[in-house]
Amino acid sequence: MTPDALGALQPTRFSASRTLVNKMVQERWVISRAEFNIDASGQGNARYHVAVNDDWSFEFVVFSNAPKEGVERTDRIIGSHWDMMGALIEGAAGDERIEQTKRELPKLYGGRAAPGTLIWCRANRSMRAFDLTVEALSRGEQPPARVLGAVCYLMRNTGLDGNGTFGTRSFAAYESDHPLRTPYHAQMLTSYLMREFSLDLAEHMAAARSHDAATLSHDFRRFLGLGNASGLGLVLFAKNHPQMVDRWITLREASLAEARDLILAPDAPELDRLDSLLERAVSYKAKDRMRYTYQPAAELVSSELAQLRSRLAGLRATAGEPGNLLDSIYKASSGLTSETREILAALLLELLPAPEDMASLITVEEYAPASPATPVGELLDIIAKDYAWATGVDLDDPSALHFGWYKSANAEEPRRGPLKDLPSGFDDMTLDLPQKLQHLVPLLRDMDRSTTAGSVSRKFPEYRATIERLLALRDTGYHTVRANTRDEHFNPAHIIRLFNSAFYGLDKTKEDGPVGVVGVLFHGAPTPAEIADGTGHDWLFPAEPED
Repeated sequence: MTPDALGALQPTRFSASRTLVNKMVQERWVISRAEFNIDASGQGNARYHVAVNDDWSFEFVVFSNAPKEGVERTDRIIGSHWDMMGALIEGAAGDERIEQTKRELPKLYGGRAAPGTLIWCRANRSMRAFDLTVEALSRGEQPPARVLGAVCYLMRNTGLDGNGTFGTRSFAAYESDHPLRTPYHAQMLTSYLMREFSLDLAEHMAAARSHDAATLSHDFRRFLGLGNASGLGLVLFAKNHPQMVDRWITLREASLAEARDLILAPDAPELDRLDSLLERAVSYKAKDRMRYTYQPAAELVSSELAQLRSRLAGLRATAGEPGNLLDSIYKASSGLTSETREILAALLLELLPAPEDMASLITVEEYAPASPATPVGELLDIIAKDYAWATGVDLDDPSALHFGWYKSANAEEPRRGPLKDLPSGFDDMTLDLPQKLQHLVPLLRDMDRSTTAGSVSRKFPEYRATIERLLALRDTGYHTVRANTRDEHFNPAHIIRLFNSAFYGLDKTKEDGPVGVVGVLFHGAPTPAEIADGTGHDWLFPAEPED
């Protein structure tokens, strides 16, 4: 649970974007463009219909804006102009709800979502990639792969608001048969539809310029995803949702152990599948045009994956009988970069049978009451067992107590800043376990071990939240990032990348400045036509289209 280890975790079959696509393909959802009243500059409205079954459907309402000269386009929620805004609404949107959404959505904090709205969203064009694509298509050509391969999207998500925000439906209120009753599936469906709109818009604007315009090739429509940028809010999210973090990582760890325990013959189809996936991964990383900061270079990862593929071939050639070949190949990755090891781990999960009920596996009850009758002796045992990393932090180190975490006054955006620059009495949102526990432990040791946690909380209310957290999480194993987030050298990008890559399923995630991570959603995901046909579910490591 160290930041660098968590930041290396890769998208897996349990990531939200991938579980949604698998569900859509399996159930053959039908996504259609119901309305597209947009002019040659990109100004206008569109509406997409998503038919799930006889009981459920959704509509995605889009308000598209042409970029205006002199008007600032921003990723921040306090902005006032985006290239598109949209809403995912249950059932047929209807004129009344569309008009309310059009009126309220631009207000954001001052707005109120129409009834049945699940998500509000915003996005901006990647101007160079988008304009190059429109220009190429208008000439009857495909866009330059060498340029789009370094971006991998035409639009970038700048905000997905749901789960009660701005009056959207709360996830807890979703009915038991709701098609999106899996964490983040509403956000992921919205993101998928944003991706489709960005591709449709580019084709539409190209066709407005020329009757001879081309449409995007199937390879490009698969290859291009939706850009995404995330910031410090995910570090605070990890602090506030430890049960969710534990569930995702426990699921991953248990599944990896199951895969490593498989007894396979050298000619087993699972090993053929692994070899094929490794071959694709080698090529994918070799052609990766992204430039990474703290992650190993893509060329190195490609080389190491090729080593593992050769190692797998050697194991199959020399194994005379069934055995733990997957465990052997996993152990063979121990000396390689963490990026390579985690790609291999993600591929091993692909070899297991698909879970029957993904929603129940991923959904977790986050309210865990703490027992106030717990004796101090048990509290001390919990701290010694699970939090030695925190009590061992050297708080006398000049860098140890550098940052404070808070929300900005103008937009309630998560921020961190040097404590010396923050006003006294600011609303400190830091999960400061090292300092709290190092002050709490001596107090507990001076008490009788039979003293109850409740009485300690009454006498020392400043430690109540810490004590309740210790007790609520005592039966979980992967709940807290083992890091002093106040430390001057703490890199939040590792935790942001954990959510983006492992939990949400973004590809090509990389550090964007000191406090952000960017990446691509639905990179290689199937088209709506393929989803309706029940195909295209295998979309790992998409190949870059040829120029």
